[in-house]
Amino acid sequence: METYAVEFQNVTYKYSGNAKSAIHNINLRVKKGECILFVGASGSGKTSISRCINGLIPHFHEGELQGEISIMGKNTSELTIGDIGRTVGSVFQEPKSQFFMTDTTSEVAFGCTNRALPREEIWKRTNNSFKQMNIEMLKDKSIFKLSSGEMQKVAVASCYAMEPEVYIFDEPSANLDIPSIYELAQIMKKLKEQKKTICVFEHRLFYLAKLFDRMVYIKNGKIEQQFSNEEANSLSDKMLAQMGLRNFNLRKLEPSVPLTEAQQHCNAPYLEVEHIAFTHLSKKERMRNPVLQDVSFAAQQGEVIGIVGENGAGKTTLARICCGLIRTKMYGTIKINGYCALPRKRIGNLYFVMQDSDYQLFSDSVWNELTIGKKRKQIDTEKNISILAELGLLAYKDMHPAALSRGQKQRLTIAGALVNDSKIIFFDEPTSGLDRYSMTCVAKQIQDLVKQERIVIVITHDYEFLLSVCTRILHLKNGTIQDDFMLTVKNKEKLLNILWEGGQ
Repeated sequence: METYAVEFQNVTYKYSGNAKSAIHNINLRVKKGECILFVGASGSGKTSISRCINGLIPHFHEGELQGEISIMGKNTSELTIGDIGRTVGSVFQEPKSQFFMTDTTSEVAFGCTNRALPREEIWKRTNNSFKQMNIEMLKDKSIFKLSSGEMQKVAVASCYAMEPEVYIFDEPSANLDIPSIYELAQIMKKLKEQKKTICVFEHRLFYLAKLFDRMVYIKNGKIEQQFSNEEANSLSDKMLAQMGLRNFNLRKLEPSVPLTEAQQHCNAPYLEVEHIAFTHLSKKERMRNPVLQDVSFAAQQGEVIGIVGENGAGKTTLARICCGLIRTKMYGTIKINGYCALPRKRIGNLYFVMQDSDYQLFSDSVWNELTIGKKRKQIDTEKNISILAELGLLAYKDMHPAALSRGQKQRLTIAGALVNDSKIIFFDEPTSGLDRYSMTCVAKQIQDLVKQERIVIVITHDYEFLLSVCTRILHLKNGTIQDDFMLTVKNKEKLLNILWEGGQ
């Protein structure tokens, strides 16, 4: 009788306090060495399935479990979570959430140390992990000084040192630029060549097109359909859209807001950023290793500008300076409607939606998150209901934000920006972890902001989102603006080449 790497037999699971099952009657067999891509809309049950595989269900999350889950032929209910951890390695969307040490070498060695392996074995595995992941240059580095892509590689190396047979990747590309995404794909390819079993839970599909053996489509907590690699890659864009899935081939996409050159620079600029420079160093040493240097651009009301560039290019720092959130060690001038605006004046006039939604949610319910700090007469109830409904959050209006999924939290921070009256709004990776449907909803809401003559500036690596909403692109590299161009049909290839710089 064949032993499967992962097996679900009639599995149904309901979290404590929830009336509805998160997953229902799941039957699935994953062969050893198989690469399975799990897809589906946010809230479809993918995360619950991943938690069943790595043992967080039933050993951490409280709830009611029916059926049997087996890993390498052993029932997870009869194993400790530590036993499961020796067989299953997990790499999460936010790698820093799974780090325990402050330097990379100690972090990669941490799991082996916890298993009380001999010292020689620990160092052998640690050194081999750095070598196999091709990150020997990251040895002995501070975790706090790594880019998102580097953190992700260290997280994979930490799993690799434990020598698991099964790997879980949960939205691993959400915070990565495209070159880093392709490096991640190469790591997955190497694991597959080593006959490791790989389960990927992902919304961005383009980098996985040639990697997976089977695609499992989850809908409303059930396995709706399964596809071979060839069948999945043959799905039309119309069919993918109906399923709420993103595209496998980015080159087939077209801008949703095509513009002509005659449409640019027809009005006076409302926002002017002039000669901005920033360094983490002292004023005396400010010319050494600046994060930003001599950054200048202007924006008109009604523009949607995408800021692109590799991880660490200074994109988020520029946004935080513009919004008045960084006041020291920065130089230059920012004007709003022709007047020079000091940092304290910019706070409120410019709104910043952070990449990490947990840092921007403060209230005790989804509804109160949209009304926080406002007097009763300032609350537009009809508008709030419309925004929550459009973003798929109305059913959760009385729920505490901490109880939402990552994607739902992301949409809630976006909703907070949409009800705000600021004329200029910065979004930092607003589609991180969002499915196609949610991405389209966010794009529509931003287009509605444009009709109100607001300026929207989006920091993102998401090519699909850029094409769906932006009218103009700023390319930031090495702390300076390398290019500034309108996003027309003829320029989409230019944008893709910028995003793929260093990739494939």
